[in-house]
Amino acid sequence: MKNKNFGLSEASFEKLVADLKRNDTHFFEQVFLKQFSETLKYLRREYRASHEDAYDATMDTLIEFRTRFIDGKLRYGNLRFLFTKMASQMLLRNKQKGATDLEGQITLIDEEHKEVIDTDELGRLKKAWQTLGESCKQLLTWHYYGKMKLTEIAEEQQKSPATIRKQKERCIKQLKDQFGLKTMVKL
Repeated sequence: MKNKNFGLSEASFEKLVADLKRNDTHFFEQVFLKQFSETLKYLRREYRASHEDAYDATMDTLIEFRTRFIDGKLRYGNLRFLFTKMASQMLLRNKQKGATDLEGQITLIDEEHKEVIDTDELGRLKKAWQTLGESCKQLLTWHYYGKMKLTEIAEEQQKSPATIRKQKERCIKQLKDQFGLKTMVKL
């Protein structure tokens, strides 16, 4: 499907990356102007986001996408899907930042009860998160924060769903072990 890569051939993709590394953004802007408006509409429709929130998330994603191109972290593949998922994650991240209360406590809601994590526990959790490898961080972020299904992640990573499920289980176990919990809010 040609549209999955914003209509770019593999050669055009390579040109875009080379241009960005030389700080020539003309081609990049042409390619992403259409995707920008499509993603903006998607976020407003699917997440019932305001125009301003959807615009901010899409713009932040565009900047992050450009950085990843320059750093060589993106390869030719389903770029359109990745851009949309990144924008969804960015929207949720921005909403979460706005939902954090002034006293530094984050409220996590479990199906059975409500727990408040104080700043010390949050610090421990952040330290535990930092011990995870990048692939674990990305997988857990995509799944829990970006609301991606494991099958979608498997497709994006070009791995089997069973492999992704097992990786998720290992990542959660590692996070729990590092955080020092035998039971954690149900993930």
